[in-house]
Amino acid sequence: MIETIKKRLGKVPSIRRLPLYLNRLIDYKNKGVLIVTSSDLAKEMGLLPVVVKKDLQLVDPPTKKRAGYQVDGTIDAIQTFLDWHKPYAAVLIGVGNLGSALLGYHGFTGINFIGAFDTDKAKIGQSIHGVPVHDWAQFASFAAKKKIDIVVLATPSEVAQKTADAVVQCPVRAIWNFTRAKLHVPAHVALQREDLSAGLAELCAKIKHNQQQ
Repeated sequence: MIETIKKRLGKVPSIRRLPLYLNRLIDYKNKGVLIVTSSDLAKEMGLLPVVVKKDLQLVDPPTKKRAGYQVDGTIDAIQTFLDWHKPYAAVLIGVGNLGSALLGYHGFTGINFIGAFDTDKAKIGQSIHGVPVHDWAQFASFAAKKKIDIVVLATPSEVAQKTADAVVQCPVRAIWNFTRAKLHVPAHVALQREDLSAGLAELCAKIKHNQQQ
């Protein structure tokens, strides 16, 4: 079982595409579509059908022979694989421009923000996109009372490691790092870093490539 999980987690590009499939499938469901083919999904997502098939093999979706994927069943299979039937409880640390934007983003199907933390007295006590902002000094007591699955870290990079060190002293399961800092956390805490500059670099490379054609 452990080896199977490791093998699946090794397919990171496929895992990162699963939410995209999920959104497309939900759109199909809302339109009353019951069966969808790999070619349909591939055309919408700009992929090859063989890539779609390999990606969805991860979640073992129900299929109808020679027809395609059952929409309802494939939605359930993806949500089960990602454990998204019930959103993870998340808190944000660092309510700056990026942090505030993350609180207002409605595309995070898998998480539910139950609080935010900052050191700025002007922000403490406010509600940002319906999420209450607490004093960072109260994080440990908050974590002791509430179940926190994911900490979304959007602090200045220079204090990110110090903040993470305090976070891992509390019962949290994962840190989603939106800072430039490379964090070091205990093995029992899952860590994911999102590098927005990497996405920008890819976009700029595409622009340059198009200009040279």
